[in-house]
Amino acid sequence: MKKFITIFLVVMLVAAIPVFGLAAQTSSSYMTRQEFVSDLVKGYGIDLSGQNISQYVKNNHILEGDGKGNLMLSDPITYGQMATILSRFYGLSMIDAHQIEGPEYVYALEDGLIPQDAPLNEKVTDDEGQQILSKIFDNYSKVKDLIDGTKNTTVKSGSLNGNMKVNVGLNNDVALPFDTVSTQVYADYNLDQGIHEVISMSIPNAGSMTVEEYMMGDKVYVKSPDGQWSYMSVPGMSNIMNLEKLQQQNNLFSKDVLYRYAGTTYLDGKAVDVVYAYTKITDMSKIDDLVNALGLGSILNGMKYSDLVDGAYGKSVYYIDTNTNQVSKLDMIFKVAYKQGAKVGGVEMPLKWEMVSGSMVYSNVNGNVNVVLPDDAKNAKELTVPAQN
Repeated sequence: MKKFITIFLVVMLVAAIPVFGLAAQTSSSYMTRQEFVSDLVKGYGIDLSGQNISQYVKNNHILEGDGKGNLMLSDPITYGQMATILSRFYGLSMIDAHQIEGPEYVYALEDGLIPQDAPLNEKVTDDEGQQILSKIFDNYSKVKDLIDGTKNTTVKSGSLNGNMKVNVGLNNDVALPFDTVSTQVYADYNLDQGIHEVISMSIPNAGSMTVEEYMMGDKVYVKSPDGQWSYMSVPGMSNIMNLEKLQQQNNLFSKDVLYRYAGTTYLDGKAVDVVYAYTKITDMSKIDDLVNALGLGSILNGMKYSDLVDGAYGKSVYYIDTNTNQVSKLDMIFKVAYKQGAKVGGVEMPLKWEMVSGSMVYSNVNGNVNVVLPDDAKNAKELTVPAQN
């Protein structure tokens, strides 16, 4: 249960921060690989922290070059190379949502970052490259205005209904009867009271189960299948409902989340702005810092996320009501890549990665939502989790 809570926390915390060789001679009429990456970095206002472009693309796994240290930055860029760079820049190829074994550029095409009918092997002229960049940054300017608008809205209560899937990638010598868990989540939340949620899980070859729980302060109450209540203490849990504390950590991931405006559409008859948020966290000490700042440092029993995780990558699509500036729906896919050989309690972790995907629909925002612990849970027995060495 504690493992479930920790994964849930990381996913929710990150999702809540809305808040990346041709041999022909270079011609001045074509955009080079260096020009494209430089304009991309400049347009997003990314601080290179003393790095040059060559160091930046290497450290962020954006360009691999010819394997001999030559990044071929002065070569003209093709549409296919541009799409591959964008897939890596936004972290889409690291999420690898479709588990493809082919070229990475498909994700940039899928997200509309370059025209889907672009001739992938053709070189991109300066004008064509600037048109693609202009569209990206025009949308970025619009989304910054939207984000500034949402800062003036406060969400204190509401409900959400979600359908999620959890997929896992296993080490080669590990066999499990399933690699996917389907879940349905219903939750009511009141930031002054707590969270009540009901989670129904369907596990292939293992059946289904439903978990009901309350998060009240620093305690998590869980109802067993036989109707008995128990609880465990999670020091710092109450801070995930402390908006002021969360907002104080907003800048922690400012370099790790990129936004893109995708226009206006209609959801249940209401106009909504569509915003893409791409998360690419490779410095996991930032997650440690966030967890510690929220007072949740003990949640892994002395271990840190940076001990276990190589990186976290996600794509979220927010549907924001044009009248209220509140999120009506969230589509998301989030992947955690584990360090190979990492051990928990002296046992090597069997997972290569975990991926959570699905949608959440929000309702009753700032409505009269009460979260009250039921009487039969007030005499719950405390569960303790053994320390892990």
